[in-house]
Amino acid sequence: MLKDNKKLKFNIIDLIILLFVILAVFGIIYRYDIADEINFSANNEIFEIEFFIKDVRRGTEDYLQAGEIFHINIESTAIGTVKELIDVREAVAYVETSDGEIVRSTLPERVDISGIMMSRGRTTREGNIMLNGNIFITVGKEFFIHTAKREVWITVMNINPVN
Repeated sequence: MLKDNKKLKFNIIDLIILLFVILAVFGIIYRYDIADEINFSANNEIFEIEFFIKDVRRGTEDYLQAGEIFHINIESTAIGTVKELIDVREAVAYVETSDGEIVRSTLPERVDISGIMMSRGRTTREGNIMLNGNIFITVGKEFFIHTAKREVWITVMNINPVN
């Protein structure tokens, strides 16, 4: 005999499954802080970032003038625009002589460059600075940046929010 009038009933197993699904959704929201994730594209703060470029060929400073845009990674994500170059000086190396003495020496045709770039980003609740909303930056962090004509490593020396 076949039963044609099979009724669907809501039972305790269904209730337990529904509770697990609800708990899983709340767990995901709590773990990944979705409200913050949605805000990843927020760029409502402006930062002045002091950078340092060590030991590059003389003449590189001519390609890093005010207005030049710094890009990182393969997608060429813009992280800032050069505001000004603070200092260009001969690159320094410390060399040990045959007597064991360490001597300061300059490298011919090499320079160290200091400058300031302007960047947009946000500050997280923990106080971290995120460029473009999703690129973590802190003092001492190094980036391999490229412009239209040059590729160099920069080191972040200082970060100041601009009001």
